[in-house]
Amino acid sequence: MKTISAKIDQKTAELFLKVCNNEGKCQSEMLRDLIENVCDLEENTANLEIKVEELDEPKMSEGKIIGIEPSELTNVRIVDV
Repeated sequence: MKTISAKIDQKTAELFLKVCNNEGKCQSEMLRDLIENVCDLEENTANLEIKVEELDEPKMSEGKIIGIEPSELTNVRIVDV
């Protein structure tokens, strides 16, 4: 195990203690969880590939996209791919 320390102002220290108490965790446990979450996020996002494709802008006419009537759109889902 390694020890990491940081200097913070009094107001931040008091607020952090309040947050820890509300979560039912000691300050060390809360900091450990925060650090692990940041590291997990870094590991998981490092492998993401972002693909950008240029698309022609849809032609707009009278509040609808040409070729698709709003009444045709049923059971629409947004899926995170």
